[in-house]
Amino acid sequence: MRIAFGEIVQETGTFTRARTGRDAFEAYGLFQGAELLEQLAGVGPLGGFLQVAADRDQAVELVPLSRAWAGAGAKILDETYDELLEMLLEPLRSAGELDALFLSLHGAASIERDDDLEGAVLEAVRDVIGPDVPLACPLDHHANITTRMVEMADLLVGHETQPHNTLGTGVKAARLLFDWLETGRRPTIGWRKIPMITPQDQFLTSGGPMKAWFDRARELEQRAEVLDVSPYPMQPWLDVAEGGWAVVVHTDGDADLADALAAEMGEMAWEMREDFWKSERVEVSEAVGRAYAHEDGLLILSDTGDSVYGGAPGDSTWILKELLAQATAQPESDRPMLVPIVDPDAVAVARSAGIGAEVTVSLGGKIDNEFSQPIEVTARVAAISENHEVHAGERGTAEIGQVVLLQSGPVHIVVMAAAGFAICHPMLYQHLGLDVGQARAVVVKTASNFQYFDDWRRALIRVDSPGMTQSDLAAFTWTRTPRPIFPFDADVTWDSGA
Repeated sequence: MRIAFGEIVQETGTFTRARTGRDAFEAYGLFQGAELLEQLAGVGPLGGFLQVAADRDQAVELVPLSRAWAGAGAKILDETYDELLEMLLEPLRSAGELDALFLSLHGAASIERDDDLEGAVLEAVRDVIGPDVPLACPLDHHANITTRMVEMADLLVGHETQPHNTLGTGVKAARLLFDWLETGRRPTIGWRKIPMITPQDQFLTSGGPMKAWFDRARELEQRAEVLDVSPYPMQPWLDVAEGGWAVVVHTDGDADLADALAAEMGEMAWEMREDFWKSERVEVSEAVGRAYAHEDGLLILSDTGDSVYGGAPGDSTWILKELLAQATAQPESDRPMLVPIVDPDAVAVARSAGIGAEVTVSLGGKIDNEFSQPIEVTARVAAISENHEVHAGERGTAEIGQVVLLQSGPVHIVVMAAAGFAICHPMLYQHLGLDVGQARAVVVKTASNFQYFDDWRRALIRVDSPGMTQSDLAAFTWTRTPRPIFPFDADVTWDSGA
């Protein structure tokens, strides 16, 4: 049994004007051939695939292709996409006869010339392997499922939880693929596109309407003939031609059942559509005031408008500006307030001045200058770091890049030359000598991935900050998403076609 495997993953925020180049993928390791076997054991969906392959009784010959992973960011440059695609296709063309292909994708990536990176990749892959070779794709459940993706892939298996268990998704998709290869029973796909979009506030699967929807998917999977039920609440900063929520169902050859269950799951989401818009966001100045008054352990300030894990640039100044303004009323010995921001120019100024120097810099608001503006900050250069490597569990490893720590009273500002995974990770502060456990609050530039601070977290405030990933979706100009769509159009209706 010969199975090829590879990965091209990025989550795109189309409202961010910047572009994603090759360097964003290199920061996490661009791997080719045997490097995938050496580097990806236990890492993400491909790690899950390798784990399942190793456990098979029948010998499996693995054919590693390439791996490119870049987290979230702006649209990918066409030339970067072309390079990454060729890295994948070149070894695939020379791979010889294959029994299957396992291809890890995100599902919500775009390039300059094509809204649908995943559909384009799958189409290019099909041109090489032909129509009959099984093609399995683990996906992020914030994917935007398109007609082209469904037509090109045989398995589209999404994450079961938020925060995501990427390794577990790889294991699930791999088991379905191997069961198909070993039994000869081909999975059947049913799916529905749902004309709705919602903000991030209810995206966690641990409670609320999202839990109810995902719990129903797990219940349906208890039926013997149901292989997988994958809900896809599309990430909401994606203005693309087939944008909207979806659900995909795989059954053991029963097309009618797959279609019926997809319709049922779609109807359930549609009936709860108002519930997905409920929010507990707090205005910026009030949130910061609460943070300074917080006494018991670490408080997380979720910068919802500048979620780097959702594709925002990480240079919003809204919370930072308020932290500095309210710091003047705080005791000099006040516990630290930790806040990250992306600004390569400010990093260069601080590095040039050196540790201990006082610098005045124009900070932030340069990449996202639509919703945020630079602020002038005078602070002491407390630490400088370069290219520290973060070990991020099942995400593998990543370099932080150039980083400086600026201190202004209780506000400790970690300025990064480039955004990345570490911006929402305690290692960003720890590697600079800061004790996260002694901090009063930390600004986390995500709306849902707080788990890395669980050892210290005592409270959470979702800050209603403007930005490229803000929850006020009406603040964006939508030009490509199909209309009518809930909630932007008053007359939108939907029939599941059950």
